[in-house]
Amino acid sequence: MKDAQKPDHVSLTTLVGRLREGRFVIPDFQREFEWKPWDIRELVRSIFLDYYIGSLLLWKGRSESFSALACESIYGYHGDGDPVHIVLDGQQRLTAMHYVFLAPDEPLPNRSNRFLYFIHVGRFMDEAYDEAFIYDWTRRGVNLLTDSSAQFENHLFPVSVVGQGGWELPNWVQGYEKYWRDKEKAAHTDGDDAAVHEADRRARDARAFGQHLKAITEQYQVSYIELDRDLELDKVCDIFTQINSRGIRLDVFDLVNAMLKPKGLQLKHLPDSHSS
Repeated sequence: MKDAQKPDHVSLTTLVGRLREGRFVIPDFQREFEWKPWDIRELVRSIFLDYYIGSLLLWKGRSESFSALACESIYGYHGDGDPVHIVLDGQQRLTAMHYVFLAPDEPLPNRSNRFLYFIHVGRFMDEAYDEAFIYDWTRRGVNLLTDSSAQFENHLFPVSVVGQGGWELPNWVQGYEKYWRDKEKAAHTDGDDAAVHEADRRARDARAFGQHLKAITEQYQVSYIELDRDLELDKVCDIFTQINSRGIRLDVFDLVNAMLKPKGLQLKHLPDSHSS
């Protein structure tokens, strides 16, 4: 019998690439994206500190499923897209990740401004994590996004660099280190020992921060459950109708269990299921 569910995981780089390609769509009956700027910041913090952010529940769709559920692109996505998965649980997290890493030119919902996210490298390397993760909604933030010298001078890494793909991330790290090595040389010439020491410290921080970024983007894993495309559409609609009418929060275990039942599987009858 064909498996109705397939637990799996994906690296941060791969997931961001799939977001860029528009592979995730949201069914019409899902609530709107509603996270606040500080909620998004906390997600960024969790990812870059290598904390678990929970699993996603995805339904591998077909064209008729996308149409029947009136699926739409993730908030802020612009393009034709290549939809593959219908997001049943994890919309807020996925949308927040898209907003941070792809930095669309869109205000946050119910806000008049676009929000941009940065990591202060010095504070991060000093493990002052409560102050290291920053968001900016002002003109300064928008200008900073395109001014690499200002980023290097102020030790601010734009998180959206990760979403640009290719060589942008290593190029940023190399540029940051070079900026402070050049400062170190200039300080040597001026005989300013304090400035030499400071610039050397910043350059070493740049290299260590780059190593951390490489590890996170390549090795950080986001787990997900993929439901088979052949699951019945009316079962999905029934489940969400019941949940929404009762005002009960979506429970991934109950949803998966209900959707697998027509296939002759019930998770609660399996060993070690729904364990704490």
